Amino acid sequence: MAIKPLHNDDLALWQTFKKGDKKAFAKIYQLYAKPLLNYGITLKISTNLTVVEDCIQDIFLELWQSRENLSDTDSIKFYLFRSLKNKLMRTVKYDFTKHADEIEENLEALFEASFEGLMIEEENQKEQLERLEKAFGQLSQRQREVINLKYYHQFSNAQIAEMMEINYASVGNLIQKALFALRQSIHFPVHFLLFVINFFIK
Repeated sequence: MAIKPLHNDDLALWQTFKKGDKKAFAKIYQLYAKPLLNYGITLKISTNLTVVEDCIQDIFLELWQSRENLSDTDSIKFYLFRSLKNKLMRTVKYDFTKHADEIEENLEALFEASFEGLMIEEENQKEQLERLEKAFGQLSQRQREVINLKYYHQFSNAQIAEMMEINYASVGNLIQKALFALRQSIHFPVHFLLFVINFFIK
């Protein structure tokens, strides 16, 4: 399924960068370096922070060096996220099927760290958030990744399908099953559930 051009500002910034504009390149770095780092850490393809940081730096170096030959994109964030995931997998020769337990443990620690930063005074809300934390721990790695990409990074289903290398229908199924599992565990209204999810996947 083709991705419709929704981000005209991204396309303009990208084309300006491709012409060798250093300010445009610096803006791309400022906008996306931190989100890339957060995404790389969340993936846990490598537990070595230095490896993630080096891959990000390599991506930006390669962007500048090959800028004249790059295709246009209307979503710079999607382009960079996909590039980082592919580079990390090539760098560490990662096999997802052999590291499912490690992924679950690391993501659980990530959500726990996010939870510790929440300041909610009312006891019933704390109990609900504790149930949400537990419910997240019961999701599969792919369910967590799809929720992260959809509701925190706000990628389209088509973009998520390409990034996760699954078909378009599978993205919707993963999202539906993940949200259903969370609602069954904590009985939140959907709108409140999606609001709270953002705290756990930042």
